[in-house]
Amino acid sequence: MVVGVSGGPDSLSLLYALHRLSPDLGLSLQVAHFNHGLRAEASDADADFVASQAEMLGLPFSTAKEHIKSRPKGHSRSLEEQARDARYDFLARVAREHNASGVAVAHTADDQAETILIHLIRGTGLRGLQGMAPTVIMRSTTRPDLTIYRPLLAATRQQTESYCEALDLAPRIDHTNLLPETLRNRIRLELLPALRAYNPRFSAALLRLADSASLDLSFIKSHLTETWTEVVDESDGGLSISRARLSEIHPALRRRVLSRALESVSGSPVDIEGIHVTSLESILTGDTGSGLDLPKGIRAYLDYNCLILTNIPTPPPTPLPEEEQPITVPGETLLSGWKITASIEEAASSEQENGPYSALFDMDRLAEPLTFRRRKDGDRFTPLGMSGSKKLQDFFTDAKVLRGHRDSIPIVLSGDEIIWVVGHRLADSARLGPTTDRILRLTFYQVG
Repeated sequence: MVVGVSGGPDSLSLLYALHRLSPDLGLSLQVAHFNHGLRAEASDADADFVASQAEMLGLPFSTAKEHIKSRPKGHSRSLEEQARDARYDFLARVAREHNASGVAVAHTADDQAETILIHLIRGTGLRGLQGMAPTVIMRSTTRPDLTIYRPLLAATRQQTESYCEALDLAPRIDHTNLLPETLRNRIRLELLPALRAYNPRFSAALLRLADSASLDLSFIKSHLTETWTEVVDESDGGLSISRARLSEIHPALRRRVLSRALESVSGSPVDIEGIHVTSLESILTGDTGSGLDLPKGIRAYLDYNCLILTNIPTPPPTPLPEEEQPITVPGETLLSGWKITASIEEAASSEQENGPYSALFDMDRLAEPLTFRRRKDGDRFTPLGMSGSKKLQDFFTDAKVLRGHRDSIPIVLSGDEIIWVVGHRLADSARLGPTTDRILRLTFYQVG
């Protein structure tokens, strides 16, 4: 078992407790310390201290150092998040090198209370209310799965400090924890003391809430596996979820299906938040072709019968030209990284389109020529199902289309009118109707 030790009272208590219990538990311990380089000489002193403790206990010791602040700028994650990622990457490497069953870390009941409050402040559901689990498998697209154990999750910080005192240990103190610079520190130093003025046992009340949320969530999860197999089809390119079946299940279970779908496609729950699940849920009743861009390059769009989630990169990163490009109708057009096929079909024999890059139009309602280009300032169109026009810029914002992708999305025009935002939405004016005789089928394929 790898033991993550920072040198503070919590991790030092964990190390000594596991060392005393290891003969009875059949554990072979490997001490691990990651030096973030955030506190100059103090960080190096922490590493030396943990090394000396491992030596005193006769335990093997692993360490690594990385100056987190020297990472390239422009990273979207906070310094605290980057430090955590680097630490777990290190712990995963140590666990793999020593063929360990997992990694024990020293999160306490106080850490649990702070974590739940962080989730509450940011907005959360049951999963956030349950806080940290005693055992969890951390999955990442950049490292092997890592089993994390939290043996001290029911112990308080006061208990770990008393334990160190009883063993005559002098743990290291990270004085940055006393500065209200991070959200967790402000919660620890300011918010929790204020809440304890209303209820001295507020932290214990939060832990009872976590237990209750965990029980409720486990009940929902017990039904998730069966529902998942009924509703979701998995493939290498992503997931296909039955819209009809999804609409029939209870909203609580529906959100769990969508949350698991996002995690499955992305490969990790990191950066997947409740707002992404509710955004996904909100487009379920939309029109065919409606789409949504989500974190980690996930693209969601509606087919006639399914909600499709994929992480295949779309659209291509190369911006389209501003000048209108002609589309051959009927025939094939090869321009600007796209191949476009156009065919005219009889309404009675035409089949529905398949996917966000194929669309059907009432040929007799179109004006020639048909062209495509990238977006322009001032573009407006009337999305399918709406009665009034909308700025294309506002449409992209509402659909959460990444700014860097917007110039790569083909805009199809009939004369001067936008009839299709490819991969997203048709215009209402070009929809099929009961009197449609001739259908134009357009399909865009990325090439090159």
